[in-house]
Amino acid sequence: MFLKSYIDLTHLGKNKRLKTSTKKDCQDPDAIMFRKSYTDLTRLGKNKRLKASTKKDCQVVETNEELPVNVSNPVSSEVADKLDDSVELSLNKNLLSSNLSDKISSEVPCCSTNQIYGDEVVQFISDSDDNDEWYEKFNESDALKESLKDWAISFNISLVSLTSLLCILKLHKCFSNLPSDARSLMKTPYSVAMVPIEPGHYSHIGLVVNLRSIWEKVKENISSIELLINIDGLPLFKSSCNEFWPILGRVANVPSLKSVIFPIGIYCGPGKPKRCTEYLKEFVEETKMLIRHGLIVSDKIISISIKGFILDTPAKSFILNTKGHTGYYSCTKCTQSGVWIQNRMTFPELNAPLRSHEAFVEQKDEDFHCGETLLTTIPGLHFIHSFPLDYMHLVCLGVVRNLMYLWISGPVPTRLPSKIISEISSELVVMKNSTPSEFNRKPRSLTEIKRWKATEFRQFLLYTGPVILKQVFKKDYESLYNHFLSLSISISILLSPNFCTNDEYSKYAKNLLIHFVKTTMKLYGCQYVTSNMHGLIHLVDSVDHFGPLDLSSSFPFENYLQHLKKIVRKGDKPLQQVVKRLSEIMSSDSFFLPSINIEEFPKFLKPHFKGPLLNTSDPNRQYSSIQFSNFSISTTYPNSCSIFKCGNILLVVNIVFSNEKQKMVVIGRQFLEKTNFYNSPFLDSSALGVHVVSNLSNLVEKSVDDIVGKIILLPFQDKQVAFPLLHLV
Repeated sequence: MFLKSYIDLTHLGKNKRLKTSTKKDCQDPDAIMFRKSYTDLTRLGKNKRLKASTKKDCQVVETNEELPVNVSNPVSSEVADKLDDSVELSLNKNLLSSNLSDKISSEVPCCSTNQIYGDEVVQFISDSDDNDEWYEKFNESDALKESLKDWAISFNISLVSLTSLLCILKLHKCFSNLPSDARSLMKTPYSVAMVPIEPGHYSHIGLVVNLRSIWEKVKENISSIELLINIDGLPLFKSSCNEFWPILGRVANVPSLKSVIFPIGIYCGPGKPKRCTEYLKEFVEETKMLIRHGLIVSDKIISISIKGFILDTPAKSFILNTKGHTGYYSCTKCTQSGVWIQNRMTFPELNAPLRSHEAFVEQKDEDFHCGETLLTTIPGLHFIHSFPLDYMHLVCLGVVRNLMYLWISGPVPTRLPSKIISEISSELVVMKNSTPSEFNRKPRSLTEIKRWKATEFRQFLLYTGPVILKQVFKKDYESLYNHFLSLSISISILLSPNFCTNDEYSKYAKNLLIHFVKTTMKLYGCQYVTSNMHGLIHLVDSVDHFGPLDLSSSFPFENYLQHLKKIVRKGDKPLQQVVKRLSEIMSSDSFFLPSINIEEFPKFLKPHFKGPLLNTSDPNRQYSSIQFSNFSISTTYPNSCSIFKCGNILLVVNIVFSNEKQKMVVIGRQFLEKTNFYNSPFLDSSALGVHVVSNLSNLVEKSVDDIVGKIILLPFQDKQVAFPLLHLV
C-alpha cells in the first residue's frame, strides 16, 4: 500500500528488494526444490519474479490485534482517518533487530508506513526530523561518490584499483552506500559504438553532447559559438603501429573557454584512415545539422559555425584530399610549381599567384587535387582562409628545428664548430635559473636536441636564442645571427596582440619573413627552402584572419593529445579504453571546470607578515603572489619581474594593501637604465618592449591595476635582457 514501486527504487533499493524476495522464496521447501535461483533466471524471468514479489509486499492484511504506536514517529491523523479502522499501522523501530524476518511475520501482519525490505527502513509518512537526517546523509553520500570519482579521474586510477578501494571502504558502516564495483561509480558504459573504417575503427563522440556540457558550465551569455577543429595523428606505442586520429574541438570566440579542448570523434588503427570521406562522414553530417538548425539548450538557439581547421601539413593534405608536401603543386596558399633539388621538393619562388576559394571548390587545379572532400558540403567554410598555417609545426618544429640541426650536424659549410655548440649548450643550462613558471620546460643542452619539444624550440626562438647567439656568434658569424634574429623578430610581432593587428608592424613582419627566406637560399642553399620554409611567406595571411599566431596554433591541442595517450592503460583495445575513459570524465560534475576560466582576477595568494613595507602599507594585508588570468607575479625571482602601463619594469618584493590609495599595490625596485638590445638593420628593440636593463632604484610603490604583463630576465654580460612574455595569449 505504501511500498515504492520497483521502478521508482534506487539501484541500492532494487538490490535490497531482490535479497528480500529471494529470502522469502527460500523459506518454502518446495520452492527450494522446484524454483530456480534468481541468478539463474532469464531477464524476463527476473522481471516476473520482481512483479510477483512487489504484489505480495503490497497486500494489506486485516487484523483485530491492536499494535503499539511509536509516539516518536506518529502517523498523520489525516491519513489515519482515511484508513480502515481494522488496519493499524505499526511504527515499531525495534523491527531493525537481527531477527528481522521473525518480527515481520509475527508483529507486522499489515503494511506499515515504515515499509521494510532488506535491512533498511524507508519512512514515507513522517513529520519528524528523521527524514531530514536521512536526506542529509543521502546528500553526503552523493558528494562522497562524486569526490571519489573526481579523484579517480584526476589521478587516472584504474578500475581494478578503484574497486579494491571501494571494497575496503564498504567494510565501514559509514560507507555502506558506496557501490561495490568501480564501473557503477564511474558510470562506465557497457559497450562502445564503433564503425569499421579501413584499416581500423572509428567512434563518434559527438559535437552536441560536448557543446551542451560546456554551455551548462559557462556564465557568459552566449548567442553564438565559433569552433576551431584539429585533426592530427598520434602514435600510441613504440612497439606497435597502432595510432589515434582524433577529431578535437575548441571554442574560439568565448574567452573563458580558450583552454577547453573536447573530443568529437576518434579513429584507431594500424595507420591513418585510407579514405578521408569515411573518416569525416559522421562529423560532417552533425556539423551541417548544427550550422543549419543551431544548438538548442534551455529553449535557446545558439548559432554554430566553423571558424577554421588547425592542421599540420600531412593532416591538411589528407582531409582536403590534395597533394602531400612533397608534390610539385602541394602549397595550399599559392599555385607555385615546386623544384626537385637534392632529393627535396623546394619552393624558391616568392611571388607566385595565390589560390582562391572558388578554384578549390571547383577543383580547377588537377595537379593539386586528388579527389573530393566532404568538407566542401559544410556551409560557410572558406578553403583558403579557414585553413591557417600552424606555426607550432611550421615554425617551431619545422624551420627552427631544421636550422639548429644544420648548425649541429649539417654539411660542412653550414655546420658550426663544436666549440660554439658547446658554448651554446652551457649558456642554455645557465639560463635554467632565469626561467619563470609560465614555461613548461627549462632550457636543455643541445646534446638533447633530438628530444626537444615544440615549446623548447619556441623558447629558443623568442627568448634564449637571441641572447645566447649574440654572445657566442660575435662578428665571425654576424650574418647567421642577423638571419636568425630576423625570424625571431617577425614571429614576436605576429604573436603580440598589440603589434600583429597594426598594419605597419604586420607589413614589416611579412617583409622580414621574405628576407629570411631569401637569405636562407644565400647562406644555406636553395635545397633548404622546403614546404615549411616556403610557408613563412604566407604566415601573415593567417594572422590577418585569426589574430595572434597562438590563437590558431596546435599547442593547446597537442597537450590534449598527450592526455589521450596517458589514459590508454594497456595495448589491448585502445579505442574502447579511451572512449570509456572519456565517457567517465564527461559524466563527472566537474567535467570541463578545471579548464574553464570563470574566476575573477587578480587573486592575491599566500599571505605573510615579512615585509618590506612603506609608511602607508597595511602590515596585516601582505601577500607573496598575484594570480592574473594568464600569468602570475610573485615576490621571488624569476617570477617577480613585471611591466606596467607606463613602460616601467619592476622587480616585486612585496604585495600589500595601501592605506593611502585604498587599493592593492606592489612594492619593488625599478630598473632605471633601459637601452636597446638590437637596432640597425632592424627596428629598435625597445619598440617591441625588449630592453637591456640595469641599475635598480630604491623601493617604490605601484598599483596592481597598472600591471600589464610579465617579464623574463636573461643574463647578458654584466646586465640583463628583459623580454615581455608573448606566448600567453
